[in-house]
Amino acid sequence: MAGKSSRDLGLGVHRWLGLAVGLIAAALALSGAILACAPMIERIASPARYRITGESRLPAARYADAAYRRLRPGERIAALSLAQGSSPVVVTLDRTSDRAQRLLFLDPLTAQVLASGWQGGGGIGLARRLHDGLFLAGLGRWIAGLGGLGLVLASLTGLWTQVTRERPRKRARSESRWSVAHRRVGLWSAIPVLAMTATGLALVLSPGLTGTPTAPPIARAALPVERVVTSARGWAQGPLRRIEWPTERSPDWTLHFDGEPRVIKVADDSAKALAAPAHTGPVMLSWVRQVHTGQGAPWLWYPLATLTGLLAAWVAMSGLIAWGRRPKVRRARR
Repeated sequence: MAGKSSRDLGLGVHRWLGLAVGLIAAALALSGAILACAPMIERIASPARYRITGESRLPAARYADAAYRRLRPGERIAALSLAQGSSPVVVTLDRTSDRAQRLLFLDPLTAQVLASGWQGGGGIGLARRLHDGLFLAGLGRWIAGLGGLGLVLASLTGLWTQVTRERPRKRARSESRWSVAHRRVGLWSAIPVLAMTATGLALVLSPGLTGTPTAPPIARAALPVERVVTSARGWAQGPLRRIEWPTERSPDWTLHFDGEPRVIKVADDSAKALAAPAHTGPVMLSWVRQVHTGQGAPWLWYPLATLTGLLAAWVAMSGLIAWGRRPKVRRARR
């Protein structure tokens, strides 16, 4: 033990960390890969939601009126998302009895309802709950955070052992193919895996992203949607992306724009609008969210993030298999 080198120490830490967080890392990586390609999966699994007749957007009030006509007993409108391009307009409906959320997918050009579905349903919903909290809600979120921290340390110690490793001419006979595959794939995928893991860990530690459910929306807003948008336009000039209805905790409308200021609050009783920079979040956190979730990123992010997740899952599982198949070292008899 006295002559143990720093590389041997790093290798030991790497192995034990991999053994401790390997299964968690594989689950997070695989679910993250599924979520990265979720837009493509949803278009294949639910094509009716994307059969739009045009990309031009109508006034937001037209979509709100169409959603009001499709409300079921106990449902209230919570939000309206005006995604651009070939995506439909999405209205979120909140059911007050159990807080379940139903999504309406509207044709941007005609405001006709294309389809509906439950928020968090299907395979994508399962992958989301696994990735966000390992199906354990708040506790699972912190377990996932600890797993992410262990994965970061395992990646760094793995890189250290590779940098300080002596290159033998031939592969050692005691080294299995799983060990070789784990080392090589882990080396070439370490940087993107570290980037995705570190940004995910930062989002877990962010105080505003704890997964706490919001208050239910109010039964009926005092102001019509067109009046709210007109008031907010006095502050923001960029494209409108999202409208959030007043809730039982906050009687203000919240509107999100692409331009500056990004977030506008409109009082439901007086129609007074005010910029809300405190709700936009820190610039660094916005950059971290963009790297990890791909919000606002070019299309190239999606295949790269999917490949990164698959490689991370492969490295985690191959490391566990290599650990299980390691040669048994017997002590020499005296």
